[in-house]
Amino acid sequence: MKILAVSDEVERVLHGPALESYAGRVEAVVSCGDLPFDYLEYLVTVLGVPLFYVLGNHDPAPEDGKHPGGCTPLDGRIEELGGHALAGLSGCRLYSDGPNQYTERQMRRRARRLSSRIRRRTLFGRPAPDIFVSHAPPFGLGDREDVCHTGFESYLKLIDRHHPSLWLHGHVHLYGPEPERVTKRGSTRVVNVFGHRILEV
Repeated sequence: MKILAVSDEVERVLHGPALESYAGRVEAVVSCGDLPFDYLEYLVTVLGVPLFYVLGNHDPAPEDGKHPGGCTPLDGRIEELGGHALAGLSGCRLYSDGPNQYTERQMRRRARRLSSRIRRRTLFGRPAPDIFVSHAPPFGLGDREDVCHTGFESYLKLIDRHHPSLWLHGHVHLYGPEPERVTKRGSTRVVNVFGHRILEV
């Protein structure tokens, strides 16, 4: 399955007449957050494929009632698509009074709830997620040392417990000729999709 993963920055190639020729063969879009909702609505409308998303620290809080039309939220949920299962967690480390920010302790609780949902699914023979989606990265895997861009240790436990093949995140902006985009933990490939990436899964 081919996925278009997007995060953090609106890119011209994905927001204009070249979109269909460039990404017309993708079977799903995954957003790792911090993108305008009208941009996500444009992608899902033009490409005509499912779009799954988590929220970033520059997105509205869920309780604001705003959401991108035609798109499926992944925060704390598991969704199935074409033989794959996706799970997601929104937000980043607490660093201000803005929305979608969590302490490590808060995220640990959220990660445990998601893990419990995954375990219940497997008891009924449903597949565990092989793709995890977050805004912030796992701790030590493509994150930064400043408070805002430090990853969550809770995510490492999810990787070690459920062994997804792929973890997608954004939040850490990549600039320069050789940015660190892909890291690994065990068999899990961790990809920073800043801007966009087209991935085969």
